Amino acid sequence: MKGFDGTSVHYSTASGCFHGNWTTETHLDVVSQQSFPHYRNGFKVGMRLEGIDPLHPSMFCVLSVAEVIGFRLRLHIDGFSECYNFWLNADSPDIRPVGWCESTGHKLQPPKGYRANEFNWEKYLEATNAQAAPKTLFKSQNTTLKFQVGMKLEAVDRKNPCLVCVATVADVVDNRFLVHFDNWDDTYDYWCDASSPYIHPVGWCLEHSRPLTAPQGHPNPENFLWEEYLEDSGSSAVPSQAFCMRPPHGFQVNMRLEAVDRRNPMLIRVATIVDTEDYRVKIHFDGWHEKFDFWVDSDLPDLHPVGWCARTGHPLEPPLRLSDLKSSVTQGVCPTPGCKGVGHIKGAKYTGHHSAFGCPYSDMNLKKEVVLPDRLGGEKQITFVPVHFVQKTRRLCADEEEVKEEEDGHIETRWAGQ
Repeated sequence: MKGFDGTSVHYSTASGCFHGNWTTETHLDVVSQQSFPHYRNGFKVGMRLEGIDPLHPSMFCVLSVAEVIGFRLRLHIDGFSECYNFWLNADSPDIRPVGWCESTGHKLQPPKGYRANEFNWEKYLEATNAQAAPKTLFKSQNTTLKFQVGMKLEAVDRKNPCLVCVATVADVVDNRFLVHFDNWDDTYDYWCDASSPYIHPVGWCLEHSRPLTAPQGHPNPENFLWEEYLEDSGSSAVPSQAFCMRPPHGFQVNMRLEAVDRRNPMLIRVATIVDTEDYRVKIHFDGWHEKFDFWVDSDLPDLHPVGWCARTGHPLEPPLRLSDLKSSVTQGVCPTPGCKGVGHIKGAKYTGHHSAFGCPYSDMNLKKEVVLPDRLGGEKQITFVPVHFVQKTRRLCADEEEVKEEEDGHIETRWAGQ
């Protein structure tokens, strides 16, 4: 394999704390499941676009490009604090050109201070002296799905993975649809396609002897019946033939890759697969303590093959060395071993830190969830940086309740029968 500079990349299966000088020729294994982009990132800082708010997946918002690094973008939700900024790849299906919502019948949430029925893109671009991102920069897939808005299904609650719940197709865009859990707010929603292992046809729980979580407020959750619910709600089930679960991934333990640091998403680090499940992998950042390891879905856009950073012009954080652990303490930056003072536990609003209080890797923040006030107002708080690391958590699986070591990390309280 060759990078942009034409140099060959060789691979080994070395692991553990790295000694000496690191190069792409000495420390990596190929991970081929993710692909390289076929074009360069054409987005520029200041360009405007429309896109999904990751903390409110049902909402399309007015966005600005706040930063461009390689093939990645940091996006700002216009009118709101920078603490809600988020990173994604330039080919993400979550972003759309200016005017997309109007042309597809989707509601666009305008910047704070604007009324939805009065917002006008042409006037807004003129007022902000901004440019709309060219439509040629956006990736689109015109695919026909058998999933239709309003249809019912059973779906795994991604924030409480032991729960399978009554759900509805809330939106359909290209080859993806939005899963919404009946009578719950949209912070639990997620986008997926027909091959997702987290969605099932109506009746799947009964067939597999799994408990099904009824909609919140259901009068008789213990005796929920699909036939009655479909009739009462005037809805239909997603056809069983619409589901086509993808085969398990091909990642293997000790494969190398490049992965976004979820606690400091402006950074991409050299990483290793240290454990696998059918549809998930456990990521370890080379040279770092295993307490920073975390589980993610194998198709996560934040996982990249070896050489991705070199090919796209994105900086790659090399494995941590013993000398790095010692130097951080003596250089007058963050006291956390290995941390260079880059990033902040409270997100993109702060670009750096000098103390354990703001460090994403400090012991005081490692097991702490960062919650933000809901930008839409009210008293609700939303988890911004979930705890993805090994911890004691309470789970409800099948008919028994148990306390165990859970490596999936963040589990919110939403139990069957609530």
